Amino acid sequence: MLELHDVIIKPLRHTLSLTVDDGRMACLSGPKGTGKTTVLRAVMGLLPIDGGHISIDGELLTPLSAPYFRRNMGYVPSLLRPIPGQDRVGDVLRLLYGLKANRQLNVEHEDAEDRLWDDLTPAEQYLELVKCVSRQERRLVLVDEPAAPLDWQTQQAVMDVMRQMTARGAALLVVSNDPTVMSLTNNVISLL
Repeated sequence: MLELHDVIIKPLRHTLSLTVDDGRMACLSGPKGTGKTTVLRAVMGLLPIDGGHISIDGELLTPLSAPYFRRNMGYVPSLLRPIPGQDRVGDVLRLLYGLKANRQLNVEHEDAEDRLWDDLTPAEQYLELVKCVSRQERRLVLVDEPAAPLDWQTQQAVMDVMRQMTARGAALLVVSNDPTVMSLTNNVISLL
C-alpha cells in the first residue's frame, strides 16, 4: 500500500493526500507542468518532500530508506533513450530494471532482444517497458504517461497488462489524462 499524507512538494500548488491499496490503481491527472511526474519522483525518493510524509506498507519513505523501496517497486518512464553501446532492447531493459545479463526477458518476438531500441516505435517501446515491469511482479508500480500517443491496439495491451498487475495484488499509481485509462482506476486525483 502506498500512502501520501499532506505531502508538500515545492512545484505543487497544494498538499497531496492519497492512498493506493494493494490490488488497486490510482491515477494522477492534470495539465502539463502541474507536477504529476514530480509526484512519481518523490514516491521513488528521488526528490525531497517539503512536508507531510510518504509511506509504503506502513513504513516511512526517507532519504535512507528510498534505495530499499526503489529496489522493490516498478517504474515505467514516459520516454527512454538508450545509452550509446547499450542500445539493444535486451540491453535497455536489463539496464533499466537491474536484470542479470544472462536472464531471458521473454519479450514478444524471438529476435526482439537483439533489435535496436530506436527501431521500435515509441508505442512498442512503451509496451515493452510495461510488460517488463509486469514480469518483475512488484507490489508497487509507478507508471508515467507515454511521451507519444499510443495507438488503440497498444493502449488496450498496456491496459490489459496494468489490469493483470492489479489482479496479482500490485498497487499502481498511474499518470494519465486519457479518459480510458482513468476509467480503469479506482480513484483519480487531479492536479491543477
